[in-house]
Amino acid sequence: MNKLKIGLLLDFTLADKYVFGLINWAKAQDDLEISVVIVCQAIVTPLRAEFSGAAFARALYDFSSVLFFKIVLGVEKLFLRFNKTHRSHLAEFDLKKMAGDSQVLCLPVGLSKNEYHLSEENLNRISTLKLDLLIQFGTNKLASEILGAASLGTIALDYHGKRSCPSVPAGFWEAYCKISKTEFEIRHQALSCDVDRVLVRGSFPTKFLFLLNQANLYSKSNAQLKSLLKKMASSRSLPPQQSSRPYSGRPFKQPRVHQSAAYLVKIGFRLAAKVFYKIFNIRQKWGISFIHSSWRNAALWRSKRITAPRGHFWADPFLHSHGGKTYCFVEDFVYKTGRGHIAALELTDDGAVEVGISIKENFHLSFPFLFYYGGDLFMCPESSEARQIRIYRCQSFPLEWELCSIAMKDVSAADSMFFERDGKWWMLTNIDRSGLNDHCSELYLFHSSSPLNNNWIPHPQNPLRIDAEGGRNAGLILEDNKIFRAAQRQGFDQYGKGLLLYEITNLDESMYAEYLVAEIDCNFRSGLLGSHHLSTTGKITVFDHVGRCFFP
Repeated sequence: MNKLKIGLLLDFTLADKYVFGLINWAKAQDDLEISVVIVCQAIVTPLRAEFSGAAFARALYDFSSVLFFKIVLGVEKLFLRFNKTHRSHLAEFDLKKMAGDSQVLCLPVGLSKNEYHLSEENLNRISTLKLDLLIQFGTNKLASEILGAASLGTIALDYHGKRSCPSVPAGFWEAYCKISKTEFEIRHQALSCDVDRVLVRGSFPTKFLFLLNQANLYSKSNAQLKSLLKKMASSRSLPPQQSSRPYSGRPFKQPRVHQSAAYLVKIGFRLAAKVFYKIFNIRQKWGISFIHSSWRNAALWRSKRITAPRGHFWADPFLHSHGGKTYCFVEDFVYKTGRGHIAALELTDDGAVEVGISIKENFHLSFPFLFYYGGDLFMCPESSEARQIRIYRCQSFPLEWELCSIAMKDVSAADSMFFERDGKWWMLTNIDRSGLNDHCSELYLFHSSSPLNNNWIPHPQNPLRIDAEGGRNAGLILEDNKIFRAAQRQGFDQYGKGLLLYEITNLDESMYAEYLVAEIDCNFRSGLLGSHHLSTTGKITVFDHVGRCFFP
């Protein structure tokens, strides 16, 4: 089978690390290739100078705005140096020297009717390449004859949507306004008067610094672009179009002088707060609470809090009834080692008794999901540090477990949940393909004939969701032949701000659908910052929550 031939459309020969990384990634693929890099160099037409007082004042203010924003960039670059993952975020590469096997064409484009056009000769040069797909990384508005030069057309990553123009720095206003999530889209560029079609839409948790947020956004969205290219290489077609959504907010514009100054003050306070917490060892500590009630009838303010011993926190509680008693398996995180293991608690009328350690490995464990299969009890704890989805069989309840199966290897997956429906076993899991170890947005579904198999078939809708609000798993409720998926809602610079509960309404090998039935916030007790897990037996409901603690 021939490779999918791809061309890149850029405005300059200098490209960022993400474009350069895409080119290097494509070299290692056996089903696609980047055949050419087309640099559309705009022909600049000198503008007639205006010498009025108003024009001079406007130009001076615009210059001041640019200057102040450069100060913002300079300050944030200093902090980005201390981030090992994103310190090269602003690096640039000369594609003429480093494109390798990809041909680089620098073609002049002229502006006409607010669109950039190529000459007929240069259009013919592109058409002779017989490209299957073009990917635009520049911001220039290109004419339809350029966008339609490949058989499948042109796609582009869009970080602005209807919220702002392409020249606005991506990720800035989300950090400025403390918006909980930062969005992106992969669009199929429209020809002539058509409307762009959304092929992929998603969001990721907003980071507290603008450049850090932008780097995270670019890394995560480029991973989704690579996944889309692999699908298109296999199908040789565009994926189904996603529905458009209206935007009712105000448009974001280039930061002005006062906004850049205000942002510098904001990050000053944010950094000062983090330094204060670190100096005085004030850390976030997770705990759990339970209530004798079903999840639907629970009044969380009536719940009883269970506190972990000093130096530990408990989170991700899963309930299980055994021998007339109710047990709660939790992530037992040890601050000293920076790792968690799985511990068992026995719930009583007034609290809980710590039974002991159920599973402990030389890597971090959390999220001890429980399920029955063939009359045996199994547990699948989160083990992304080991890059495996591991399943343990219970040998002697509740403290003796042995590894019996590895569902997936060489995968960064978290919070996997297994259940049986219509003769098939299904696995919902959160997979990070960006290498950032961030599992807060992407939800994937697989099915198999047995939960102990290591051959899991991916669902065609994968990823089911790319959303910081509702993407990450937070528990599973099987009730009256219905399936409810609890999901996390991330906050601004806050992991686990609240809970969302979805009922799965359509599930088969070709379709998955769920709809929101409930939201849970952490307003029921003072001092709480968030919650990210829920479990129930139908008679008892348990959930976790987080707050700040002095020397936890």
